[in-house]
Amino acid sequence: MLGIDPRSFVVITAAFGILCSFVLFALHSGFPRDIKGLARWGRGCAFMATAAALLSMRGAIPSVFSNFLSDLLIISGVGAIYGSLQEFTGVAPNTRRVTALFFIAALGLAWVTFAHDDYRVRVLIMSGVLTILFSACAWVIIKSRDKGFPDLFTQYLFIGTAGITFARFITAIFEERAVTFDKDFSLIRHVYLGTFAFSTVGLTLGFILMVNRALHSKLEYLASRDHMTGAYRRDAFMQRLDDEIAAAERQCKPLALLMMDLDNFKSINDRYGHTVGDHVIRDFADKLTHELRHNDCVGRYGGEEFIVLLPHTGEVDAKAIAERIRDAAAQHTHGDIPAYTVSIGLALLSPPTSGAQALIDAADKAMYMAKQAGKNKVEIASVEMQELL
Repeated sequence: MLGIDPRSFVVITAAFGILCSFVLFALHSGFPRDIKGLARWGRGCAFMATAAALLSMRGAIPSVFSNFLSDLLIISGVGAIYGSLQEFTGVAPNTRRVTALFFIAALGLAWVTFAHDDYRVRVLIMSGVLTILFSACAWVIIKSRDKGFPDLFTQYLFIGTAGITFARFITAIFEERAVTFDKDFSLIRHVYLGTFAFSTVGLTLGFILMVNRALHSKLEYLASRDHMTGAYRRDAFMQRLDDEIAAAERQCKPLALLMMDLDNFKSINDRYGHTVGDHVIRDFADKLTHELRHNDCVGRYGGEEFIVLLPHTGEVDAKAIAERIRDAAAQHTHGDIPAYTVSIGLALLSPPTSGAQALIDAADKAMYMAKQAGKNKVEIASVEMQELL
C-alpha cells in the first residue's frame, strides 16, 4: 500500500493531457499538410484530459459522467492515437474493428454503471481494451519502414504501457470483489494510474520526435530533388556519384554512368510551347524511373539532360538498361504530348577514369556520338576515349 491519493494521478493525467493536446494542435497548424496525424493525436489527448477531469470529480457529479463517460473518453482517446499512427504511417485506418471494440466496451461499461456497479469488472473491461489498443499502436510502428530512434522509442513505450495494462488485467481477475475505486490501494493500481499519466507525455513526446524526423527527411528530400521530375538535383547527384565511385574503387566493383539528352527538344518547345515541353520532360522522367532498379540513381543534369548512375553494373547490363530506356522513350503512350526520342551515352568506371568529372565527360562525349550517328541511339565510350579525357 502506497500513501499516494489515486486522484493525484488522475489530476496529473488531466494536466498532461491538456498540455499535450495544445502542443499537438499548435504543431498541426504549422506543419506541412502531408505530414498527417497531428490533429488526431491532439484530439486523443483532449479526450483523455476530459476523461481525467471527469474522473477526478467522482462523487461530486453523477456516475454517468465520472464513470461511464470518462471511461468511454479514455477509450476514444487511445483509439484516436491509434488512428493517428495509422494516418502518419500511411496505413488505411481500420475503423470497423476499433468501432466494434468501442461498442462492446460501451455495453459492458453501461452494465457496470447502470445495472450492477462492479469495480472489478470495470477494471477488467478497461485494462483489457487498453491492452488491445496500446498493443495495436505498437504494431503499427513495428510494421512501418525506415524506423529511427524516435520510432523505436515510441514503439517500446507502447509495448511497456500495454504490458502494464495487461498486468492490471491479470491482477483484476484475482482481485476481491469488495474492492472499490476509493479503497483500492494496491501497488499495481498505483503503477497503472501512474503509467497512464506519464505515458501520455512520453508517447506524445515520442510521436513529436517521429514527426520531426519525418519533417527533416522531407526537407532533405526537397533540398536534393528537382521539383518538376523528382530526380536528384545536380549538386546532390554529384555527391552521390563521388560516394559511389569511392565505394566501387574500394570494393573493386564495376560502375556505369549514362548521360542522356532528349532529341530535338528545342523544336518541341518552339512548336508546342514550354508547357508541353515540361510535360515531355515529366513523361520521360517517369519512364526513366520505371526502367531503373532500386539502387540506381537518376539526376537532372540540365534542361532536357538527365544522368543516371548504375552501381555494381558492368557493360552488358548497363547497355541493356540504356536500350530499355531508349525504347521506352520512343513509345508514344500519351496523346496529349508529342512523340520524342532520346540519345544516350554510356561510360564505365575504369582505372584511367579517375574521378566523377572524367566519367561524366566520357559519357557526355558518347552521348554526342549518339547524336551524330542519327539520334535515338546508345553509344559506349571507348577505353581510348576515356584515356584521352
